[in-house]
This record gives sequence, C-alpha cells and structure tokens, in this order.
Amino acid sequence: MTRKRILKAILIIILLWLAVFVVDLLAVASFDHEPVFCFESKNDSHYVGLGYSFDCCTHPISEQFEYSLSIFGAEITSTFTNQPLQAHF
Repeated sequence: MTRKRILKAILIIILLWLAVFVVDLLAVASFDHEPVFCFESKNDSHYVGLGYSFDCCTHPISEQFEYSLSIFGAEITSTFTNQPLQAHF
C-alpha cells in the first residue's frame, strides 16, 4: 500500500514539473513573453526555473523576441541570431 502511494506521489511531482515547464516554454516560444514560473536572475534577461533556464531578450535591430533554453545546464535550443557561424567540413 505504501509503495503505491510513493509511486503516485512521484508521478504527481513529475507531472506538476512537466506542466510548469510546458507553461513556461509556451509563454516564451509561442507568445514572446517572459516565463511565468521562473525567477529572474541578477540581470534582466536570465530566468531560472526548477532544472531549466531561459535567456530572453529583444533583438536591438530587428525588434524580434529571442530566447535560449537550457535544461540542467545543457543548451537545448536557441533563437539568437548573432551566434557564430560553424564551419561544415
């Protein structure tokens, strides 16, 4: 009986984390808005959540909203346009 309760509690925690992450991802990627459930770091453009973070800003020339998503410290996706070009050999 206690094993089922522990598994249910773990499943609920994982589902809540996933829901919070999806809401933040949708806010940033689809609606060009700052994340809802993240804390703003020292500067205006870095937001930290539970195991993930966003760097968000508006491009100074094109005025487009750009972001970078990192999960557990690894960069997953980025829409920044001023990244260096990589040579393809």
